[in-house]
Amino acid sequence: MYGVKYSRLNFVIESHNLKSPTLRRNDALMSGKVRPVLLILAIIGILTLLTACSTTDGKSASSFASPTATDSPVSAITSAADISSTAEIPPALVTREFTLAASDVTFPAMVPSQLPAAPGGFIRRWGVYETAMVWAVDKPELENRLITGWEMDPDGLGWILELKQGVQFHGGWGEMTAEDFVWSFENEIKEGSIHSGVGLARANEASATAIDKYTVSVRLTRPNSFFFNAFFSNGTGASMKFFSKKRIETLSIDDAFLDISGGTGPFVFKKWAQGEEVILESFGGYHGTPSQVTTVHILEIKETATQIAALKSGQVDASLVPAPLAKDLAKEPHLGTRSFGIPGSQRLYPQGQFCMETTLSGESLDPYPRPGYDPSKPWVGECGNPVSQENARLVRLAMSMAIDRQSIVDNLLGGFGRPSYLPEVLPPLLDTIWQDKWLIPYDVGAAKNLLAEAGYPDGFDALVRITTGSHPLEVEMGQAVAQFLQALGGEIRTEVLTYSGNRPSVVARERSDLWFRSSSAGTAEPPELTQLRRNPENAFNPGLEIEEPLAIIRQMDSLMSEDQLNRIREQLYDEFRHNQWIIPVVLADQILGINTDKVLEWKMTTGSGYLGDFQNIKFK
Repeated sequence: MYGVKYSRLNFVIESHNLKSPTLRRNDALMSGKVRPVLLILAIIGILTLLTACSTTDGKSASSFASPTATDSPVSAITSAADISSTAEIPPALVTREFTLAASDVTFPAMVPSQLPAAPGGFIRRWGVYETAMVWAVDKPELENRLITGWEMDPDGLGWILELKQGVQFHGGWGEMTAEDFVWSFENEIKEGSIHSGVGLARANEASATAIDKYTVSVRLTRPNSFFFNAFFSNGTGASMKFFSKKRIETLSIDDAFLDISGGTGPFVFKKWAQGEEVILESFGGYHGTPSQVTTVHILEIKETATQIAALKSGQVDASLVPAPLAKDLAKEPHLGTRSFGIPGSQRLYPQGQFCMETTLSGESLDPYPRPGYDPSKPWVGECGNPVSQENARLVRLAMSMAIDRQSIVDNLLGGFGRPSYLPEVLPPLLDTIWQDKWLIPYDVGAAKNLLAEAGYPDGFDALVRITTGSHPLEVEMGQAVAQFLQALGGEIRTEVLTYSGNRPSVVARERSDLWFRSSSAGTAEPPELTQLRRNPENAFNPGLEIEEPLAIIRQMDSLMSEDQLNRIREQLYDEFRHNQWIIPVVLADQILGINTDKVLEWKMTTGSGYLGDFQNIKFK
């Protein structure tokens, strides 16, 4: 049910003509002989510097090191541009290139139901695929992107969406219509899909119907206060991207998996070399405001030190920066730094807590027991055995109390962050609902007493899997957590791997280890929307299938009053604090280093705090 084939991912894709993309095998990648990163950086850096020298006009942005901004904010929604089916850059537009360092450019599956969450975020944030609505640039509000309006059905069980007319798919696949919407939606939530919103959709028996060429009806069988934002905004893992139905029918599912044409955004994929780089080019037929950036190079550079060196030398124009280095980096005459508005959550998942035999709706789970269910793990315990489950709770609480969160903030993040005590809860919601009863004290002595009470006076052995691809200090933070757990006794080992490399085993419910998972900048979505809604039906699952929190969240689904929602939230957060099903660690600010000699301004949407929105970059 959860199996996904990832064996097709070692390749380079280039699109010389977007109407007929070609696939070229990369023998170096297939054999594991990848050319040195520094050689790549040198070549790209020379090209970037030559391009930068050709630019002229500009002002300085207030968000960077040289604050003299006078430009008005870049609007997320503009009037439609002239439609063209080609991706060539208009001759009158001066070529402006931008190069970004990224720790992971894993290739996605270009089919909705096979699209993992992380690379699915890439294709959206990088401006190739789009959603119905987007978070605004200067305020935490949703604005229309691929729709012109919507209204809720009188019974509260659905919505009518009016699609924007004249929107062209890249690659000559034609105009976006209601048929494309319905196909994309149905494929994302089909049986066997790994889409992050499939559980929410199935639990509410969601369906979509084309009323006419530009009008769609989406219906549920029960009210849900979170569904609309989950699927139709750009700030969640469940965000629905619009795919061309004609593209899939013409190419077949298997060929479409590797095809980089399609999308409706301001950029098209020119090349995607897994493990090396992605090249984007501006789309001349974009339905919104044309981008000043004509070409974007996204280089995979996994090592933080190499990223910083490339930024200082001018080989890349922007890179994430570890918090302790931010102040020193900003002293460079051509560089500036900025932080994202919403910090990212860093947490420890005690995997293997698979204690649901059925969904909340009573459907049997297949397979059950889950492959990763191992009651011998101290933090898991035996499902259905109250004594064993209580001991597992004490172990999880002991692990949480053994973590010196403030030390991580001070010594690793350089003060750019704060301790986290509620899983997945971010500002501004966190600051609104916080109560001191949720604080978790750092107390190793008390933690050891809890372990002794649970039957582990000498501690326990464990593997902490640390995934990369989100924060430049995720490995250091994960290793710090492992060292704190080591103080409880036993042997704590660590393993580092990419998020994309780890995800298939997570989808298959195979893991019962401790997983330190990092996130970059957060979003404005409520945590009950996706992050705490770990349904068995969902493709992604961090090793947690427990009925109690899901039952509480289900109560929230039909509530429309904020006061009512917050009352149920308090009950939910009380349960998470008591049981430590997820162990929160810290909220880390995401910091961007930028070449201020070249870039005047780069505004990103408020509710989706990851690197992207290249169309909003203004050059000097």
